[in-house]
Amino acid sequence: MFCYNISSPNDTGGPFLKILLKLIRPKHWIKNLFVVIPIVFAKKIFDPVFLSNSFITFAAFCLLSSGVYIMNDIKDAPFDRLHPAKKNRPIASGLFDEKKAKLLVFILIILSLSIGFLQNLYVLICLCCYFLLNTFYTFKGKSIPLLDVLLISTGFALRVIAGSYSIDSRPSGWLVTSAFFLALFLGFGKRRGEITKYNNHGHRFVLKYYDENLLGNVMISTGTAAMVLYSLYTLDSKTVEQFSTDKLYYTIPFVVYGIFRYIFLLLKNGEAEPTEVILKDKGMILSIFLWFVSVVIVLYFGGS
Repeated sequence: MFCYNISSPNDTGGPFLKILLKLIRPKHWIKNLFVVIPIVFAKKIFDPVFLSNSFITFAAFCLLSSGVYIMNDIKDAPFDRLHPAKKNRPIASGLFDEKKAKLLVFILIILSLSIGFLQNLYVLICLCCYFLLNTFYTFKGKSIPLLDVLLISTGFALRVIAGSYSIDSRPSGWLVTSAFFLALFLGFGKRRGEITKYNNHGHRFVLKYYDENLLGNVMISTGTAAMVLYSLYTLDSKTVEQFSTDKLYYTIPFVVYGIFRYIFLLLKNGEAEPTEVILKDKGMILSIFLWFVSVVIVLYFGGS
């Protein structure tokens, strides 16, 4: 059903499946794990029904986010051809037909919203909001300084909210705002890295409004906000009462290390893409793993 164009038998694009995977970017689905965060803090992770609902919603966001990525690639193809790395993307390089890509976007969106409809109304609303938010980002928002990162970060907050509704739980304001500021921190860090590495390639219009000092200051403020909000959440009296333990603050060092580690890697190596950092850096992987394990131990086995 889908076709792709390969200019020569020796083209490095590879077979269709490889090109399709490159188009839908499954490694970026790691961002949708924000959907699963609420089930951990709702102490329902060992409930098979709620766990199933949580991962079904995760799957819906994976389908929808892939559709958004393709839509964005279609819109950005002329600019991506000027980018030293993005010029190799399937649509920008001509390996995947643009008309077929548009059809694939439609299919992914319909599948995602259908899953949301089968879940519940609130999950469906979150998915619709996420789609509308990213549609605006693709066609207008990405060119507006500060708003571009705010829109992306709101998408992460929507993931947390949808994850809560998928398990019939009320969204935690602490978790939603912590996720939002963490996403802001990572988003502005990504912009800073793009300025350092690609500012002269004209691939992202909004970069002309940013500079390293501005983004450095914004990173400090948003990263600090994320750490403070999470710390206050762990120490809040309602949190202690809800979980019957005051030991959740033991998990704070892993959050702090993860944020500091990202800054370290950004300044040392110039690598700013959060997905690449999380998947490739052993320090980041270890800090996230230890944070998750410590949260589970404290919440599920550390009650007083």
